[in-house]
Amino acid sequence: MNHLSSTLVLCDLDHLLLGADGNLTQVVRDVLQLFVRRGGRFTVFSQRTPRAVRSILGSVRLSAPALVCGGAMAYHFADGTHQPLCTFAGQDADLFARLPVAEGVGIALQMTDGTTRVLRMSEALERHLRQEWTPYLLANAADIKGEEVLRVLLYQDSKAVPMISLLEKSLGDRTAVLLGERAAVDTLILTPRTVSGREMLDAVCMPVGTDPEDVLVLAGGLPMLDMVRASSQSTAAADAPAELRLAAQKVTLTDAAAGSAVEVLYRMVRDAENLA
Repeated sequence: MNHLSSTLVLCDLDHLLLGADGNLTQVVRDVLQLFVRRGGRFTVFSQRTPRAVRSILGSVRLSAPALVCGGAMAYHFADGTHQPLCTFAGQDADLFARLPVAEGVGIALQMTDGTTRVLRMSEALERHLRQEWTPYLLANAADIKGEEVLRVLLYQDSKAVPMISLLEKSLGDRTAVLLGERAAVDTLILTPRTVSGREMLDAVCMPVGTDPEDVLVLAGGLPMLDMVRASSQSTAAADAPAELRLAAQKVTLTDAAAGSAVEVLYRMVRDAENLA
């Protein structure tokens, strides 16, 4: 059996495929296109929204739904269908209106329709929107419905901003039911629960009739750790966090920026051609 067509590669877009300018490097784009032309199946995981992922990928086509918004949604670019894996449905109606109002704190929402809604702008938020190719709409917290929100992203202009204490002061006991994750030094993400690695793998596989056992998780950052643990095939970049390298079945010879994803994809193409 052709290993390229029988294995679906799920790759960390943010950490393994992007150059310093936040776009696909030419060598990555060339190897991806070679991989797909030879029958390889490919999709991505990203913290970004569907629109931002599509802008970055350009002509690169995916073989299965992409895991976007940090795995909170599976989005199938082939037909525009999407499956939210986690929303704020059932949370208090005024939750978003009670989020911190403080100088130097920006607030954005990633929505189930694939858009980004900005409740309050800050320098850090504006910088991330620009760097991550993310279009956005300004919104009023009173108009937001919990079932339409995947994640809340808070951006702080200064490390001195006491984000956790601001949240506790604004939300009170509600803070305890929200999970906070530091995506970057200046970014805190709130979700109502954790989406398991198995849930994310199933959301990628079921729409295209792929067995989760036939997925190779190619990881570079900690957000993919649970998927690496849940998968039967996994590879981590040489400079990935230690937890990721320990959990993965294989580790690449190269660092992320040096082309670890290219190493894996090109090796798969070469091995398939040698077997032909």
